[in-house]
Amino acid sequence: MIVSIFRRNYFLQFVLLLVVPVVLWLPAFINPPALAERGVLDMPLYEAFSSLFAEKSFCAVLFAFVAIILQGLLINYICTSYQLSQKTSYFPAFVYILLMSSDYRSMTLTSVCIANLFLILSLFAFLKCYNKNEGLDEIYLSTVLLSVASLFYSPVILLVFWIWVGLFNFKIYKLRSFFVSIFGFLTPYVVLMVYYYLNNEIQTIQTFFTVRFTVLPEFSFFNQPIQIVYMVYLFALSLPAFAVTYSYRNEQKLSVRKRISTILLLFVFSLLPFVYDISSCTMSLIFAPALACMLTIFFFSVKRSIYSDVYILILFILTLVKILLNC
Repeated sequence: MIVSIFRRNYFLQFVLLLVVPVVLWLPAFINPPALAERGVLDMPLYEAFSSLFAEKSFCAVLFAFVAIILQGLLINYICTSYQLSQKTSYFPAFVYILLMSSDYRSMTLTSVCIANLFLILSLFAFLKCYNKNEGLDEIYLSTVLLSVASLFYSPVILLVFWIWVGLFNFKIYKLRSFFVSIFGFLTPYVVLMVYYYLNNEIQTIQTFFTVRFTVLPEFSFFNQPIQIVYMVYLFALSLPAFAVTYSYRNEQKLSVRKRISTILLLFVFSLLPFVYDISSCTMSLIFAPALACMLTIFFFSVKRSIYSDVYILILFILTLVKILLNC
């Protein structure tokens, strides 16, 4: 029924897209969670931005809620633009919002929430460089956006490998393109270093990388049974979703195949930040953009929609239980 609604009923799509997020976020609106203590993986831009909401918990929740809705709509636009979903469907946005609403503690302003916005914009810019002569402008823009994302949440820096492998996927082999990607990634960091220098914060520059990029992952989340159940189920969905998406890719024209491959690569490389920050309640959110695209294809590809409805219902129930247990 759920999948059928997102395939055919335009009005009910908007109802679900409005009601489900509000239901999931209701505990956060009633009793806003406090902003998480800034960890070593939270970068300077997040520290500066989050300070604006230090004494405004409800505003932080509202900002995060609106940001996730907008990110879902961006993911939806990418999926419909590149034939991953029907043009009249908002199912990718629905799945993304469901994934991003998986924990009460993350229903506030977090570094991952903001980083994902720039990651999605980076994905959109990078997908546009296919079929361009060299796509230098798009490559530069996508790496600048990815770099800005890493200035909110440091593990995103690992996704630069996704950009480089993605260039090979698009058959962009010129050395100039790789240099442009490096320059694009370094640009925001150079600006940040100049800012520190002009403000006589030399010590900050000296300790910048050692403090934020030498953190070893912890595995404390194994002490949370509901987190284990949720993650096991999510990965149980991810495996067939990856296989079905890859199979769907082989049936499409070349331009669509290349872009689907880029999204699959993004999911694979997003597992690096996931492992790096596996002890955090926001650990599963960094691969949400790619996973939302994959699950959309998977759920739409299941021959009997009742099975897709059951999968989605289980995911919704686990999400709801996870939220209530952490309130």
